Amino acid sequence: MKLWGTYNEGLFVALKEDIIEYSKSLGIDLIGFTSAEAFEELRPILASREALGHLSGFEEGVMEKRINPRLTMEDAESIIVIGQSYYHDVDQKNKPRYHGELARTAWGRDYHFVLMEKLTNLAEYIKKLSSNLQYKAFVDTGPLVDRHVAHRAGLGWYGYNSTLINEGYGSWFFIGYLLTNLQLQPDKTLEDQCAGCNLCVEQCPGGAIEGPYSFNANKCLSYVLQQRETIPHEKRGNLGNRLYGCDICQLVCPHNKEVKASKEEAFIPKDLPHHVDLVQLINITSKDFKTLFNKNASGWRGKKTLQRNAIIALGNCGDQEAIKYLMPLLKDPRREIREYALGAVYKLDKNAAVKAAEEYDMTHIIKELMAKDEI
Repeated sequence: MKLWGTYNEGLFVALKEDIIEYSKSLGIDLIGFTSAEAFEELRPILASREALGHLSGFEEGVMEKRINPRLTMEDAESIIVIGQSYYHDVDQKNKPRYHGELARTAWGRDYHFVLMEKLTNLAEYIKKLSSNLQYKAFVDTGPLVDRHVAHRAGLGWYGYNSTLINEGYGSWFFIGYLLTNLQLQPDKTLEDQCAGCNLCVEQCPGGAIEGPYSFNANKCLSYVLQQRETIPHEKRGNLGNRLYGCDICQLVCPHNKEVKASKEEAFIPKDLPHHVDLVQLINITSKDFKTLFNKNASGWRGKKTLQRNAIIALGNCGDQEAIKYLMPLLKDPRREIREYALGAVYKLDKNAAVKAAEEYDMTHIIKELMAKDEI
C-alpha cells in the first residue's frame, strides 16, 4: 500500500517535516530519507569483497537480501534513517594498574537498545499521523548494509576506512532505520571528502585498510577481538590492551578532530568504566559478568571471549608482576583459557612459562610457541 499516494505534494512534504521535527524532541542527532529501491550499486562491491575473502562472517549470507530492502519488507517504499552521536570526551585518569580498553562503541548502554527505543518512539508518533503505517526497525540487526543505507539517505560520506563521516559528528555515530510503506521524498547523497588524506590507511594497526575504501575485515583488530576462533599467538601482541573494538582509524581522522559531543548520556561510561580492570575481569563470576556487561554492547560476545581478551592484554602489559594473576588460570577447567594464560605468561617471562608448563602438563603448548619464535 502506498500510503500517501492520494495526498497532494504539500501534505507529502509536511509529513516529512513533521517527522524531522519530532526526531529532534527524541534527541536524535541525524535523520535522513531514502527510497526502498534496491541498492544495485552494491552488487559488484559485495561480490568483490566476497571473492577477496574480506568479509567478517557477521554479514547476511544472501547477497540479494543485502541489496534489496523489499526482500525484508515486501511493501517497503521509503527508509527513514537516524544517526546518534556517541562521542564523549571523558576523564582518562584513574586507570587500574592493569586495564583493558573498550572502544567508544561499547561505552555506556548498549546502543542497540538506545536507538531501538528512539526508532520505536518515532514510529509510534508517525502512526498517530497515519494509522496505516507499516514498518520494520533495525539497529545493526537487519540484512541490509546499514552504512550504505545511511549514505544514500545523506547522513554522511564514506571515509577511506569505510566508516560513514558526517560534517558535524565525524564518524562517531550509530545508525538505525525504519523500513516503511510511506512514500517520502529522498534526501541527496553527500559527496566524498577524503581525497588526499591517507592517515587511516597508514595508521591502522592491523593493516585492515588495504587502500582507500578497501577494508579487509579479517585483519581488523575489532573483528579479531570478537571472533571465537583461536587467535594465533603471533597476532596477540598487536592487540595491545584492547578488550573490544579499536578506534585508531577514527582517532587519526581529521574529520573527527573537532566534532560535536553527544547529547546522549546513555553513552557515558558509568557502571562499566571504559578502562576495565583486567584482574577483576579474568576472575569475574558469571553473575557479576551479567550485572556489568549485560547492558553493554561488548557483552554479547560472552564472558569467555572477553576473559580471553583480558588474558591477552595482561600478556601484553610488559610487567612480569602480572604473572601472579595469570598463574591460577593454568588450573582453569576451560582448556582455551589455560592455553591463553600460558601464552600470556610466555610473553612476559619465557622461563616462568616453561616451568609452569612442566608443572601443569602443557609442554606441548610451549613447544608450539617456541617453534613460532624460530620462524
